Amino acid sequence: MAGPSIRNWELARVLSTRNRVTLAAPGEPRRRSDAFEVRGYDAEVLAQLVPQHDVVQTYGGLVERYPVLAEARHLVVDLYDPYPLENLHLYEASYPEVGLRLNAKDREVLTRLMQRGDLFLCASDRQRDFWTGWLAAAGRINPYTHRADPALRSLLRVVPFGVPAEPPQRGAPRFKGIEPGVAADDFLVLWGGGIWNWFDPLTLIRAAGKLRDRLPKLRVVFPALGSPSPASPPMVMAAEARQVAAELALTGSVVFFGDQWVPYSDRGSMLLEADVGVSLHREGVETRYSFRTRVLDYLWGGLPVITTEGDSLADLVRSESLGAVVPYEGVDAVADALHWMATHRWRRLRCGRRCRAAAIRFQWPSAARPLLAYCEAPSTAPDQGQPMPMLTWPHDDPEPPHGPVPDAPTSGVNGLQPATFPPGGPGPIALAQPRVGKPSVLDRIGNAYRDGGLHEVAHRGAGALRRLVPPQQ
Repeated sequence: MAGPSIRNWELARVLSTRNRVTLAAPGEPRRRSDAFEVRGYDAEVLAQLVPQHDVVQTYGGLVERYPVLAEARHLVVDLYDPYPLENLHLYEASYPEVGLRLNAKDREVLTRLMQRGDLFLCASDRQRDFWTGWLAAAGRINPYTHRADPALRSLLRVVPFGVPAEPPQRGAPRFKGIEPGVAADDFLVLWGGGIWNWFDPLTLIRAAGKLRDRLPKLRVVFPALGSPSPASPPMVMAAEARQVAAELALTGSVVFFGDQWVPYSDRGSMLLEADVGVSLHREGVETRYSFRTRVLDYLWGGLPVITTEGDSLADLVRSESLGAVVPYEGVDAVADALHWMATHRWRRLRCGRRCRAAAIRFQWPSAARPLLAYCEAPSTAPDQGQPMPMLTWPHDDPEPPHGPVPDAPTSGVNGLQPATFPPGGPGPIALAQPRVGKPSVLDRIGNAYRDGGLHEVAHRGAGALRRLVPPQQ
């Protein structure tokens, strides 16, 4: 299973300890649980399931595809994966016009989703800052939500990705002594997930090339390159990784590429078989707000971590001595870290014990606690169903038509000049969504009429004509 499926499965397992839970998956489910019901869904099935449940959790574009989800009594939106930032890397190979259209679609879909949710989940405090900005832009940080909870903890809660409470179990080896070219006593470096365009496997491969003579037992394994979902497009970076390994003559001797995802129930054994876990990424805005779930897997498996700087889990690795944090594209730094871990076995094992201890705070029962608390007493967001006033488009005139208010105060909060209005106070407020782009002539006439009747329409019309007709010499 890929990350979103793992997260939904584990959250369902925790929620089922106190609730009746249904996990709805597209198509025919291939996995069952004794703790909760697993249902395949289409539009017809969702129309039956939504009214039968008090809380519905969703993410991404599902509400656009299945509008019935928006009819949930209480709608929870999972934002743990800031996919609009990831998708910027997917659009890199497209023509700019295509990328702009797709980016605009992501933005529109996500903004509409944010206008519908009662509760939003994110994976870290850093993500919380990112999504707070998006919620503000979507109009969800307003007097209603602020009055109910100035800290907005009831609207946006941190529910990180997690790890099982049970320790991983060792099973039959998958690589050592099994994969041709990998001996039972080799030093196994694991890339524990797919290769997406925002990752940097090239630095790891080049570092392995530099160590070929110094560490003849070094083996780097990429169990699978793409996504288990057939809907995911092929990744350019995965092809580049194969190409670089081939150019350096490392494929099949030092670097090994698999083509099948390890079953979810077997991944613990794979982690225990490895000696080091690596997660390297490119510099960019996606990195800053990411939450690398494979790093959590390494901690759960007691694997020292080598990771690139820039994200919140890299900060954790550095602060708690859980491995090595390297600079972007730091081939020499990665090579040095691998060499040190391979030649200092006892220190590496002590680092692994620290990793297992650090993973405890991310166990799913702890990670899911804020969502579990909400499900015990679900509530509708305080601004849902309330009128959301938006000021009409500003006048074209650079000065108010009637001049500033006499004797207006000359200082305001923080020393700023307060807004001035015509006599009688500010104009009316329109109950409407903000308009994108410049208003039409009819909109301007309507705004003028609401502000001052026919006299105001004539006043502004005359001003517009004066700007259009050049003065006579």
